[in-house]
Amino acid sequence: MNMDDLKSRMSSDSLQYAERVMDMYNAPFAREMGLEIKSISLDRVECYLDLRPEMMNSMGRGHGGAVYTLFDHTFAILSNLVHDCTGQNTSISFYRPAQGRLTAVAVPINRSRSLEVYDVRITNEEGKLVASGVCTAFVIRRDP
Repeated sequence: MNMDDLKSRMSSDSLQYAERVMDMYNAPFAREMGLEIKSISLDRVECYLDLRPEMMNSMGRGHGGAVYTLFDHTFAILSNLVHDCTGQNTSISFYRPAQGRLTAVAVPINRSRSLEVYDVRITNEEGKLVASGVCTAFVIRRDP
């Protein structure tokens, strides 16, 4: 995705952070996994992942690590949109086997000076819940 493609997926209030998002989009692991951004606003990020054969577990279903990668990277984009954060804690629950295209949506639950908490939900192509959880991030303060 180039910068124009990215900006077309961003709300007007988030466009000023396009370079930060492009850096996260181009993270080597995200690119290797094939993670894609569907839409971005200051209070919502939606990403998707098409599960490939090498992402399957021994039972032929999407590996939990692939599902978690989508979960974590969607959270990372939203928590790092405006300022630097680092993950502190994640709680995730899995509800059904993962197949095909998965979509993750991250939204804030609470934001404060030092901690940010987000709800992340992953659905399959039928809109059924595959996984959900809560992520907490430390806000990284930089001295002026």
